[in-house]
Amino acid sequence: MRFKVPKRQPESFKASSLYLAGQVKGLSPDRVEFVEGRNLYTTDPRAAAAVMEATAAKSRRCKTPAYHFIITFDPKDAEAGKVTQEVKRDVARKVLDDMGLSEHQALVYSHKDTDHPHLHFLVNRIHPTRHKAHSRHRDGTRLAEIVQTRARELGLNVLRNREYGREHEIDNEPNPTDAEYWQARREDREARTRFGKGRIVGLRALLRDDFWQAGSWKDLTQRLNDKGLTLEMKGRGLIITDGEGYAKLSELGKGVRRDRLQARFEQTYGNFLIERARELAQRREAPSGVDTEGMTPAEKRTVERLMNDDALPPRQNPVERLDQLDMDYRYWSEIDAAYRRGRNRIDYAKRQETYLQERENTNTEWFRKRTVSLLRILDGVYRDPYAAKSAWDILERTHGEAEAERMVKENPLVLGEARGTRIGEWRDPERQEAKRLSRYLGARRRKWREAKNDLDRTRVQLERARERKSRAIHDYRMLQGVAGTPEELRKIMIRKIAARSRALERVTEQAIRRSRFADERKEQLHRAYLRAKERSLERQRKRERQKALGLEIDID
Repeated sequence: MRFKVPKRQPESFKASSLYLAGQVKGLSPDRVEFVEGRNLYTTDPRAAAAVMEATAAKSRRCKTPAYHFIITFDPKDAEAGKVTQEVKRDVARKVLDDMGLSEHQALVYSHKDTDHPHLHFLVNRIHPTRHKAHSRHRDGTRLAEIVQTRARELGLNVLRNREYGREHEIDNEPNPTDAEYWQARREDREARTRFGKGRIVGLRALLRDDFWQAGSWKDLTQRLNDKGLTLEMKGRGLIITDGEGYAKLSELGKGVRRDRLQARFEQTYGNFLIERARELAQRREAPSGVDTEGMTPAEKRTVERLMNDDALPPRQNPVERLDQLDMDYRYWSEIDAAYRRGRNRIDYAKRQETYLQERENTNTEWFRKRTVSLLRILDGVYRDPYAAKSAWDILERTHGEAEAERMVKENPLVLGEARGTRIGEWRDPERQEAKRLSRYLGARRRKWREAKNDLDRTRVQLERARERKSRAIHDYRMLQGVAGTPEELRKIMIRKIAARSRALERVTEQAIRRSRFADERKEQLHRAYLRAKERSLERQRKRERQKALGLEIDID
């Protein structure tokens, strides 16, 4: 079970209820498995929304009465048959009770249009009789605790919540954070958990000398690899991972930072990654010495398989081979992740450029209008409006914006000759109009200056966005030039996964325990061995079920 409280909360009960009910254009009501109403006496979206709007109107202080949050169930639990309608209804009731919303009006929608069953809660924060708003203070923390408790009662998977874990002294939950879970799904990989405090303290002691003694990125990564650890880019920083869990680099000590390491090694981690990709690509492209000309496609695949990384050299220990292939797979996984980050960087830079280009067009038009407005009022005050504007520009450069405006306010004639005629205290109508308009010169000039500053700022941002896009495209092409196209990389990853799987089949628990590796690395390989064995048994069970049903489907 996981929860999510969207940052943007609904502005309308009606629009939200119709959307959740699938009664808007582009959606279908078939997405709804069931809907429950609490304290409403109806589940019709329009009628229920009208009742909730009427109740919310009785509170004048609450500006956001609609409250929306989501409870999501793990797809693995759904596949195991643990997430039934009864379970969902029970969870919905208990969550509302635990949140203190049992007396509030609410609609609960169960959606079945995704592979992860989920519940949408649309709640009226205004109490139907007391007309007081339910407080949302620390609602994420409360929901985390509620989801943890209820999921354990039902035997369901739960997410790891750092804040909840700190408060309850939980060191490391067996499930990933919500953000990591969904990112892993997008990237088609296994989700990883954050290392607990105890593990991080141990890593600090274990790796302290390695970080201080390493002379280059290559040296540092080799030291980490010897302990079964690798570096990986995540967001704008680096993480250290054993393939299952991870910790931010900054958590390993005050001096352990990507920027400091890059300055010390005189090389960015991105450039090192490109060099690593080049080395791996050269190793992959090394000639095999076998002539495959004249062979059938099947024969070529057999030879390539034997000559590839999965071929076991004579007298090499199977556990050592597993260690080698496991690290090799993780190297290529980092290259694969770099491809995804490169594409994401390019897409993000393009979106930023498009947004800033539209903003520049808007600001340019707004600046043009402000310029016309300024010249129009200058034309009403001075005989030569363009000369007056130039004189004001000179005053600002010489004395500053505030002082120049004060000087013009005290003596408008500092900018040039005014329109009309003045004899003593007598002024003709044109001069009277010029005097009246001069009172608005400062305000018009400030608006013009604001529009100009906005335009200049947007143009600078647009230029930077274009530079970021060019840099992102350049980095991606460099990576592609040494590691191949994404399609080629995908094929490599498939081969690496297959080679690692075959290596796992060749080892035994006893061989892993007798190996010369450090205890921590032995534990990593042992966990990988157990997971592979479990997956193999699960595939065998699926085959048996398919055979019992008379279905001949290849599930590998």
